[in-house]
Amino acid sequence: MHYINISDLVDRDWRFLEPVSTAPELSWDMRYGRPQNRLERLITRPAVARYRACMSAVWSARRRSDAVLVSHLPNVTLATAGLARLIAPGRPHVAFAFNYTHLPEGRRLALSQRYFQDVAEFVVFSRHEVGLYADLFDLPPSRFTFLPWAMQAPEVASHHPPPFEGAYLSAIGGEGRDYHVLAEAMRAAPDLQLAIVARPASIEGICFPENVKVFTNLPGPVTWAIAQKSCGMAIPLRTDRTPNGHVTLVGAQLLGVPLAVTRSAGVADYVDSETALLVSPQDAGEMAHALSALTEDAEAAHTRAALAQKRAGLRSDVAVWLRYFTELDLRLSDGRL
Repeated sequence: MHYINISDLVDRDWRFLEPVSTAPELSWDMRYGRPQNRLERLITRPAVARYRACMSAVWSARRRSDAVLVSHLPNVTLATAGLARLIAPGRPHVAFAFNYTHLPEGRRLALSQRYFQDVAEFVVFSRHEVGLYADLFDLPPSRFTFLPWAMQAPEVASHHPPPFEGAYLSAIGGEGRDYHVLAEAMRAAPDLQLAIVARPASIEGICFPENVKVFTNLPGPVTWAIAQKSCGMAIPLRTDRTPNGHVTLVGAQLLGVPLAVTRSAGVADYVDSETALLVSPQDAGEMAHALSALTEDAEAAHTRAALAQKRAGLRSDVAVWLRYFTELDLRLSDGRL
């Protein structure tokens, strides 16, 4: 089969699984929905660049009988499904990395419920999301497949200087985070130091204490250097159902960084009490205690991190995703999708 991948969050050198795929029966194509010109940068509602990429993918699928549309993330899935219904009905469509930070409501929910009926399969990164999205979009749970988030160990700018003199903690990422709680936890633990790397929107309006340094929009290798040189990383999630933070969590595990994570069904497939300190949601006191424990009992922290690193190396290997597409190819060839 010929897999046409569409994403609006990646650069044009992204090739998804093509660089690591050795299966001759799988061929890969990419469509990029990031703005390419002034018009696309100016018009973001509707997202002209996204619709241009989706339109190109759908027309390509119409011309090839072996084409499979693979949309990445929900916004691209909705645009692809709507266009495919008009231009290439019947072409298989897989929604990969189907994950929300904020669930759709109102008209967008109604549109999603309508067009997602045409999507053959949704790939999610937590078991919790299977039931969540099946109920929300009135779809059978069998239409959803759980795959663990897969990645290679992040690139680290090893010579980048640390943000503090002496020991410090880190927190990175922006989706589904509760940095208000983290700010309160650090205010309650003035002897600790914390470096946060986040998107501006995720920290907007938060007053951080003096023992916290906040960075935004740093290059990936620099961000991961800050994380790797820290005593441990906090991943404060909003609720006990938040299905976000997988990239940060797995990246930290692969680098052997000790973790303090909000206890959430959305990340329960990746972390437990053997591999991290688990903290109740919206509990600044409990988070402060966990952060102090990361620095005060380094031996226990690194024991947990070593076990997490071992498990992540097996669970989150990109070979897991390749096996999914190899098996998908067989199901498509046999007419079982």
